Amino acid sequence: MSNSAAVSNGNGTVPYFEIENTSIPTVPKDRILVKTVAFAINPTDWKHLAYKRGPKGAIVGSDLSGIIEEVGSGVSGFSKGDIVGAWAHGGYEKGIGAFQQYAIVHPSQTIKFPKSEIDVEKVVAVGDAPSGPIDTFEGAASVPLGLSTVGMSFANQLKLKVENKSSYADKYILIWGGATATGILAIQVAKVVYGLKVIAAASKRNSDFLTSLGADFVVDYSDADAVAQIKKIGAGKIYYGFDTISYKTTFQALYDATSETDGPVVLDNLLGLNASSIETDESKTNVRYGSTLAYLVTGETVNIGKGPIPPPKDLVKDYNQFWFKVLPSYLPKLKHSGLKVLKPGLESAAEGLALSQENKVKAQKIVFRG
Repeated sequence: MSNSAAVSNGNGTVPYFEIENTSIPTVPKDRILVKTVAFAINPTDWKHLAYKRGPKGAIVGSDLSGIIEEVGSGVSGFSKGDIVGAWAHGGYEKGIGAFQQYAIVHPSQTIKFPKSEIDVEKVVAVGDAPSGPIDTFEGAASVPLGLSTVGMSFANQLKLKVENKSSYADKYILIWGGATATGILAIQVAKVVYGLKVIAAASKRNSDFLTSLGADFVVDYSDADAVAQIKKIGAGKIYYGFDTISYKTTFQALYDATSETDGPVVLDNLLGLNASSIETDESKTNVRYGSTLAYLVTGETVNIGKGPIPPPKDLVKDYNQFWFKVLPSYLPKLKHSGLKVLKPGLESAAEGLALSQENKVKAQKIVFRG
């Protein structure tokens, strides 16, 4: 059998890839082979291609859903025929990536959905689809990388523990960029899994939607006094911050909004920002800075242009506890974001990458079937 795949041209220009027939990947003993059904677009997909983070021949794409075809001899907890959502570090190395008929994934990048939860016969129509339970292949494809990112942030960088849930009832987390794909999942995990009070900074137009997901307060981040509003709401009890946008300006706002909290504060982001990236108060010594990069959850060092990046201390232990022990029981309570469904076919990856790169889709995840 052949394996149709979106293969990077390696030159950093549009079109970023060509559809090629390749061989079905051989399954390493610590990996899983998935027969893919649906895919989702992430900004990292086009960035890896545009910035030439990987070689010619790398497979494009990160998020996928499908049915397990084969399980490596060293993998436990998964079986042939399982319905899964998963992600791969697409555009980074030859043969690895989501946008192909048969994809290799790591167990720590794979979510097994109960067969009773996914309607395998349902195909979400092309066009816009609302947020809802994760009960289709399209929905299942839209969440794996986002949930990995949230899991790494919350379990390893913020050091949240589900067994301490009762102690979080009076504590706030500030999620900057609440309507991003990651922010939408972060709001739900913060509320449902950990019981935190949630303040989301997002566009006013998304306020009702984010409140429906569990945000206790939504502040329009375009307001000139957004930080002052957040301080008033938090009343010195914003102990955690997660910046899903991760510009210096947004990370500065995250820092400023938590300035009245007396106890230890942990601020996390997705682009390696820290105290040297922003203006800080030298007298405020109770702030710890995190940096989340989901590519590290397998425990392997990665190099995406800034030199080798090793996994943080205790990452695999903390993350695996969340991924395999905590997350599964909460999956039925989580919702995917709104979806923008493109027409079937790997060729739709080109449209999806362009929409993402041009930032034309708001508060939706771009998905398509193979």
